[in-house]
Amino acid sequence: MSCRVWPMVVVPLVMVPVTMLTACTSDAARRSTADDGDPVVATTMATFPPNGESVTVQVLDNSYRPIDLEIAAGTEVVFDNRGRNEHNILPDSVEDDAGLSAMLATDVSPAAWGVASTEFAPGELFRHVFTAPGVYPYYCSIHGVPGVGMYGVIRVD
Repeated sequence: MSCRVWPMVVVPLVMVPVTMLTACTSDAARRSTADDGDPVVATTMATFPPNGESVTVQVLDNSYRPIDLEIAAGTEVVFDNRGRNEHNILPDSVEDDAGLSAMLATDVSPAAWGVASTEFAPGELFRHVFTAPGVYPYYCSIHGVPGVGMYGVIRVD
């Protein structure tokens, strides 16, 4: 197996932290090619263990509060259904509860998360630890569509 390390520089206002992104491939994967003849390279995204931090998103009838949330990787987000209705929490790439169930059954990536409306009635909690940096837009398909109505965004640093 061989690994390559590429530096990724993130420049906030004052500090300049450097994060390393690593892509590792086995010899067999490095030699394989896609249908178009380009080499296929397996990549991995760094994930972080739970850090003990927890934040709450209130799930109300027709909105999430806060709508925009920025957290550190490894933080648990607790969605608290304080509304009078069932809700779901779907990544923007999923259309409905059935699509969420299908994704969760086959996808083990950090992008596979959410809860179906049948499992998120008023008074219930849904917890998820975001282990990989990225942007996670989500919505409730009962009360919105991606980016309109009942939606939110979680930014994980």
